[in-house]
Amino acid sequence: MRITLRTQVRIGAVLFCIAAMAVMLRFAKDKAIIIEGLAQDQVAGVTLQSTQEDSTTGELRFTESDETADYICIPLENNIAAENVTIENHYMDRQVWISIKGASEDYYTEAALSGNLAYITRGIYEIREEGVVLKLSTRELYECHSTLEEKNLYIEMIRPREVYDKIIVIDAACGGSDKGISANDIMEKDIVLDIVKQAKLLLDNTDIKVYYTRMEDMEVTAESRVALANEVQADMLISIRLNSGEDEELYGIEAIYNANYYLPGFNSVSLADRVERSVVTRINGRGNGLYEAADSDILVQEAKVPVAVLQVGYASNPKEAELLNREEYRALIAAGIVDAVTKAYEEGSIAAIK
Repeated sequence: MRITLRTQVRIGAVLFCIAAMAVMLRFAKDKAIIIEGLAQDQVAGVTLQSTQEDSTTGELRFTESDETADYICIPLENNIAAENVTIENHYMDRQVWISIKGASEDYYTEAALSGNLAYITRGIYEIREEGVVLKLSTRELYECHSTLEEKNLYIEMIRPREVYDKIIVIDAACGGSDKGISANDIMEKDIVLDIVKQAKLLLDNTDIKVYYTRMEDMEVTAESRVALANEVQADMLISIRLNSGEDEELYGIEAIYNANYYLPGFNSVSLADRVERSVVTRINGRGNGLYEAADSDILVQEAKVPVAVLQVGYASNPKEAELLNREEYRALIAAGIVDAVTKAYEEGSIAAIK
C-alpha cells in the first residue's frame, strides 16, 4: 500500500509529539516542585498542646549538620507526592510543622533529617490517622521556602527582613482565661480580636507582611507579643485594647505610646497620634488624645520598634459599648487602623528611618 506524503507528514507529527511528551514527562519527574505553605496568620500561636492525646510521638533522627547549607533536608517515601505535603509556620511558638499525608508510621524512626541543623533546637514526629506530622522547633523566627526534589523536601530558613520590605505586627489584647474588661454585655478579648480580623481582611489586599500575635481565643504572654515585634524588626507594633472607667459618662478613642524609647522621625508618638486620628475620622467619633504608657506595660516599654496601643472605646459607657457590639462599627475601627498604616508607608515616613 502506497503511503502519501500527507500521511507521512501526519505520522511524523504524531511520533514527534509522543517523543516530546516522553521527554517532558521525564524532566517533570525530576524537577523541583514548590510546596505551598499555609498562611502564617492561620496557624499563629498553636502550640504542642494541640497534639492529639492518642497519637504516638518520638524524637526525629538527624545526620551530622552541614553548616554551609542554607536548608533542612527531609527525606520522603517514594509514594509521597507534593500534594501530600503541607507546611505550617507556627511563628509564635518558633515551630515549623510538616504534615505528610500517607507517610508510614515507622518511616521516621529510621529516616534522618540532614542539611544545616543549626536552625533547629529539637524535632519530633507525631503519628496520626492520616499520616505523620514532623514538628521542628527553631532557634529564631524564620520564613520557610520549600521545594520537593528527588523525593527530598528542602526547607530554606530565611529571616523575615530578607523576604519582606514592609513588616508590621498587630496585637489583639487579652485572650484565653484573660477576658480583659467585661461590661455592658461586651468582653474585651472578643471585641479586639474581631477588630483585628476585620483589619486582616483589608491588609490581605496590600503588599504589607503582617504578623498577628493571636488569631483565636488563646492566651499569649505580653513578653511573647513584644518579642515577636522585636525579632521580626517590625516597622510598627499596634495593639488593640478596650478602656474602662468608674465614670460611665467617659467615652472616646485614646492611644498610648512609649515615652522612654525614642526614635527620630517615625516613632511611637507619631504612630499613636496617626492611628488615633485615623480611627476617630473613620467612626466620626471623639478623640481623647495620647497618653504615656505605664511602667508596668511590658508590651509598650520593651518594644524596640514604634509602638502604639489603641484603646477603641470605654466598655463602661453603655452607649459606646452598644456601638462596639456592632460589627459594622468594629469594621470602621479596623478600616481606620489600616488607613493609618498604609498612609504611613505611602508618605514615606517609615522609609525615612530605615
